Amino acid sequence: MANILIIDDQDTYLELCERHLPEHSFVPPARNFREAGERLRTSPEPIDLVLLDVHFNIEDAELLPADKSHLKGAPGDVTERLRRTQGFKILEALRPVYPDLPVIVMTSVEDLPIGLDAERLDAEDYTYLLDDEYLDARALRVQVQSILAQREDTREDETFYWGTTRVMRSLRQRLSVLARGQLPLILTGPTGSGKSLLAREHIHRRSGRSGDFVAVDLSTLPESLMAAHLFGVVKGAYTGATANREGVIERAKGGTLFLDEIGNLSLELQKSLLLVLQDHTYRPVGSVEEHSSDVKLVVATNEDLGLMVREGRFREDLLMRLNPATAVRLPSLRDRKDDFEDLLGYFLRRVCAHGYNKDLLDQYARRHGLSREESGIGVAVVTQKSGAVQDGRLTFLLHKSSAALLRDFDWPGNFRQLEMVLSNLVTFTLVSLVEDSGGSSPAPPHNPAARTDVVPFPVKTVVELLRGFSVEEEPAGEEEGGVQVFVRPHDTLNGVSCDVERQYLEHLYLKLNGDLEGMAALLLEDASAGRKVQLRMNQLGIRLRMLQRRVRS
Repeated sequence: MANILIIDDQDTYLELCERHLPEHSFVPPARNFREAGERLRTSPEPIDLVLLDVHFNIEDAELLPADKSHLKGAPGDVTERLRRTQGFKILEALRPVYPDLPVIVMTSVEDLPIGLDAERLDAEDYTYLLDDEYLDARALRVQVQSILAQREDTREDETFYWGTTRVMRSLRQRLSVLARGQLPLILTGPTGSGKSLLAREHIHRRSGRSGDFVAVDLSTLPESLMAAHLFGVVKGAYTGATANREGVIERAKGGTLFLDEIGNLSLELQKSLLLVLQDHTYRPVGSVEEHSSDVKLVVATNEDLGLMVREGRFREDLLMRLNPATAVRLPSLRDRKDDFEDLLGYFLRRVCAHGYNKDLLDQYARRHGLSREESGIGVAVVTQKSGAVQDGRLTFLLHKSSAALLRDFDWPGNFRQLEMVLSNLVTFTLVSLVEDSGGSSPAPPHNPAARTDVVPFPVKTVVELLRGFSVEEEPAGEEEGGVQVFVRPHDTLNGVSCDVERQYLEHLYLKLNGDLEGMAALLLEDASAGRKVQLRMNQLGIRLRMLQRRVRS
């Protein structure tokens, strides 16, 4: 059962839902933005879903925006325009406070275009109702059930990638649907964004196919061996072919074949792959016999296949067969800032579960008498901002400035690079603690500063590891990431110098969204020295409150 809020100026939709969706609970409807905010804030149970009408025939004083002085047109025309689109004004005002709240936008006004605005404001779905009770109820039930299913589908082994945001839940649902059946699927996105992981752990598992998952990275295969690797080879086909050998298409029969870096496939082999998709047949190298194929094909690339077609490097007919209309682009790590802390915790546990880091953790746990689970000691990560540590498990403590540095780093290598940085961070931190701890007895648990179950990550280590992945560039202008300042005449050289420094610090403050720790990390190589930066800005007469308003705006 879900707790649903209807935002509408009438009871029509509420009555419809109460009759045909009785398994759900409906809070008292909201008639305008003010009431919607009150319902969301005061509801005894969290709101799981919002059904939002678009047209609101309400008093002018209740219409958003509150200040209508800047709106152009006759007063009557302005009011009518706001009533026709009030639902979107309400959603726009709610989104900053409830960015992940699932919303279905509804209207029964046929000439009211709602698709573009619904997508712009991240509505989960939208629908045109037909004033037919049975059909409208059926459409709403399907949409509500689909959205609620997305929220309930939280398998533990996949939570690390999907996080908790509405956008990722929507992507997860889309891939779950596309996983079914035999239609091929294209995954796009930058290197290291999780394409092979999702092909194996999500698409193959949800495909319902009983065969194996077989993955091939085409960028690692010499062109001369690709055909034999894909389609197999018969004995005597060429020098060195001393026996029949099956290809990956045969090995993946009844299962899923994942071809990474599909753009590396030659035009000749693209034609052969087309026959696999089109006729479900193929010929091993050197064979005149046709073999049947039965694979769910998933391909991945970080290239623009459409551009490759226009340049003559990829067959258009193969691209059409690969189902480009349903291609799914995976977000980069720098686009996952809203759930970065969830990803950080998962990858930290992952790098601690195997190899050298696991050995270090075992040594540390034994020396300090920490409790251990079957798979090792429990590991968590908290920032000084996110919450308190938990007793009974090892907790890595990340200073909020370090967390900000990790979150705001560009991550050109995405998840692979994050995993490498965290692995190094754990190693460098634990090696020194294991070597220094000797045979000392556990510290008293009541002394937080001496607790052995809390391991702080040094800020300096985080800075040094990220600097090691930074590519040095020539000094750049502001458009390329630098800060542009102007030299203006003053009575003294000190005045000129202070003016230049003032401009630089103001620009840097705005570029880093007011992150003083981040400024300290860049300027002093010490993210904990944010107070020094603030004092210097005060000395230069920089008004931080005014800059903070500009950051918030």
